[in-house]
Amino acid sequence: MNNYIKYILMLLLVATTAFFAHYLILQGLELGDYWSRSEYSLLGLYTFGGVGSLLAVILIMLTNWAMPKSLGFVFLGIMTVKVIAGYIYVRKGLGVFENDFIEFNFLAVFFLFLFFDVFVAFQALNQEDNVVEKK
Repeated sequence: MNNYIKYILMLLLVATTAFFAHYLILQGLELGDYWSRSEYSLLGLYTFGGVGSLLAVILIMLTNWAMPKSLGFVFLGIMTVKVIAGYIYVRKGLGVFENDFIEFNFLAVFFLFLFFDVFVAFQALNQEDNVVEKK
């Protein structure tokens, strides 16, 4: 249970820090007004990514507990579902702005949470190795 709380708190910290950094960068580049001209918001992108990663972390931890030998396969399935869900979420915003504002912001958020998911899966996969080495 300790790993669940640790990874959820890490996810919250990463998401909050990245959101405020992303927001400040957009304000510094004077690009914040583009959100008012679209159906999307920066908070919406981070909420979508955060909920997806939260579900991924929970599924990764449950898979690691129930069937650790299948964790890699389950992780690939989770990432496939996340990619499909991401496309469904952002498809109305594709091609709206000439400067690809929605696309670049979505990709930045998507890859941030993807890297976090890979980190959690990597830690879970190597957790068994660490237990064996300590004995």
